[in-house]
Amino acid sequence: MRTMLLGDIGNRLDIQDAENNISALQSHAASAAKAVGNQTATIARLKNELARQKLAVTALTRFLIAKGLVSEAELQEFIHDVDSEDGIVDGKMEIETVNGRQRLVRPHIPPGTFRRIP
Repeated sequence: MRTMLLGDIGNRLDIQDAENNISALQSHAASAAKAVGNQTATIARLKNELARQKLAVTALTRFLIAKGLVSEAELQEFIHDVDSEDGIVDGKMEIETVNGRQRLVRPHIPPGTFRRIP
């Protein structure tokens, strides 16, 4: 419409508007790509951390059993007891988000609920 009313000036204004829109879209796309890159790096870091923790837990478990400090059955029973602390026996500890931070769900457990390991 501006082109019809203002001729070349209107045409230039339309082009400038289109260029501004393109620039805004490019900026948004770059921000989105950066966010994806950050998430990819975070996922890689978390996978690495999980692998290290899995190694440590596996080594510690095997060490305790090999030294005869705990039997495999006792350990399995204790794992079941700890698993039930979050209210669901599902093979994992529930994590909740509070004020943007994640933490393990820790319900109130009365003293003496679980046996102590000698």
